Amino acid sequence: MLLTPAELSKYNGEDGQPIYLALLGSVFDVTRGIKHYGTGCSYNFFVGRDASVAFISGEFEEYDPQTADDVLSLKPNDLIGLANWKEFYEKEYIYKGKLIGRFYDEQGEPTTYHHKYLALFEQAQIAKAAVDEMRLKYPGCNIEWSEAKGTRVWCTTTSGDGKERAWTGYPRKLFSPGNTNFNCACVPESELDQIDTEGKAAHGDAMFKAYDNCSSRAKECFYRV
Repeated sequence: MLLTPAELSKYNGEDGQPIYLALLGSVFDVTRGIKHYGTGCSYNFFVGRDASVAFISGEFEEYDPQTADDVLSLKPNDLIGLANWKEFYEKEYIYKGKLIGRFYDEQGEPTTYHHKYLALFEQAQIAKAAVDEMRLKYPGCNIEWSEAKGTRVWCTTTSGDGKERAWTGYPRKLFSPGNTNFNCACVPESELDQIDTEGKAAHGDAMFKAYDNCSSRAKECFYRV
């Protein structure tokens, strides 16, 4: 089935119509989820349209058809999040066809825009795999917050995944590609000098940085955001 935006908008659950929505140009019948998508319900914003960006932004107040499905400016992790949403709809609801527009042309073929999205999504997957590998090599820190001292991060032999290891490590900021946020990672002492000098791990584009006002061999660091 190929639908235009005008045709899709009619599938809104009113006057006996089923409830459709589109995500990344794919159309799904979500009628059986009427308690979520029916009139006045929390996800009714998505009904009868492709509002892919809102799955990430969480902004359900205003719908702009010029930007609602323009996903190329989203961060890599957000593109992966959208793909996870699509997998959810494929599993839980009924796939009905394609929406003519940004992702598919009038013959139902992927558009140039769609190919650009797929290329960015592939890059996001590669970057995520590199970061996941990094997190296996450099486990996460313990984290706690107090009003008096702010956020405290520190390493133990079980921090991160909870599995016992032979080394404790030292806390460092770990930035993933295309993301200004960071995770705390525990770095073994044997790699500290190289990481602190280069700022980059031996593989991938993930970046390590020392915490401000925290000595290089400190077992714990404090910071405020």
